[in-house]
Amino acid sequence: MKNKIQLWASALILVIIISCSTTKKSTNLSATNGHLAGTYTITDIQTDIPSDFKITNAFDEAPYENFKGSIWDLVRNGNGSFTLPNGTKENIYWSVYGKGDDAQFQFKKLNGEKARNVTEGYRLQLQNISSDNFIARTPIDLGNGKTGYIIYTFTKGK
Repeated sequence: MKNKIQLWASALILVIIISCSTTKKSTNLSATNGHLAGTYTITDIQTDIPSDFKITNAFDEAPYENFKGSIWDLVRNGNGSFTLPNGTKENIYWSVYGKGDDAQFQFKKLNGEKARNVTEGYRLQLQNISSDNFIARTPIDLGNGKTGYIIYTFTKGK
């Protein structure tokens, strides 16, 4: 009987230690403004394009490589901005378009205009949304019915 009580007490202590020591990290979150709101840094950029294909710039702003280290402030109400490492800052209006596997991160550069007056913007396919990062892919038309991608990893600041 004494061994059963000791075993039970040991198991209870182990459960308490494990539950207190693990951090909760949400993964596979649905794409919503609430889940994406926060301040992010683009920590990695990959491409899935042929090496001889040239991309002049991303988001009509700068070469895509210049976005590594950029800071993106995404406010839940859709207001936001991004700041490139060289200090260039753009105010944006952003939202999530679509649901599930078809969800996209979309934004418009405001350039001093009200969001409702800006008719053009950008859409990136969302993947792997968690509580501290997400991946967004920009499709690139390679011609001949082929598509390549610039793949950005957004990591939330601590």
